[in-house]
Amino acid sequence: MLNPSPRPPPMTNQPRPANRILSALPHEEFERLRPKLRDINFHLGEIVYRPEQQMDYAYFVNRGVISWLAAVENGNTVETGVIGPEGIAGVPVILGANSTPNQGLAQSDVQASRIASKDLVTEFRQNGKLSQLLLRFVQSMFTQVAQTAACNRLHTLDQRLARWLLMTHDRIGESKLPLTQEFLSRMLGVRRAGVSVAANSLRQQGLIDYHRGDIVVVDRPGVEGLSCECYQIVKQEYDSYLNG
Repeated sequence: MLNPSPRPPPMTNQPRPANRILSALPHEEFERLRPKLRDINFHLGEIVYRPEQQMDYAYFVNRGVISWLAAVENGNTVETGVIGPEGIAGVPVILGANSTPNQGLAQSDVQASRIASKDLVTEFRQNGKLSQLLLRFVQSMFTQVAQTAACNRLHTLDQRLARWLLMTHDRIGESKLPLTQEFLSRMLGVRRAGVSVAANSLRQQGLIDYHRGDIVVVDRPGVEGLSCECYQIVKQEYDSYLNG
């Protein structure tokens, strides 16, 4: 992982971040964690983690989306999971690993609270509320990854695109999504021509519109109706984690 420079200042005397894990911590536990957090930004398309490189930091996402990508031998990638303000990028470090075979990529402009991996592990071992929330988030990520694998194998590209747009829309919170068809082809693991056909199908149905570099969700209920059951399964898991 490339170390950001210059080093951002600590988050002392700042409002609590928007991240759902951090916002759910008891006051005392968050105040203990606060001096170890640093604000950091990633731009759309910026690499957060490189495969097999040491994960020196984890990132509580406050705004935006980080994609988790698996690579295959021909250099193509496919998205296996997304992380937004509901979670943290860097789960492998609390599971005892210091690297990952996958790539972390900013799917949008991202604002996050960075913590050194060693500090996160120390806090995790305190067995407090943070530990509980992280474990529940890990469970929800397992569900998302497994369901994504099933979806990629069993459902049509139109359904997969609809599911992906819904998951991104949930996390960004805006109808206008800064996405190109080339970027979508990487996320979905298909050729750009396939994405173009699927996106045009959704547009003809009045569900989305797109311009250069942007996709606009026009009819959210309609997109939900087109999406497969995988979206609701993962959403229910996250709702349970966030409201538990």
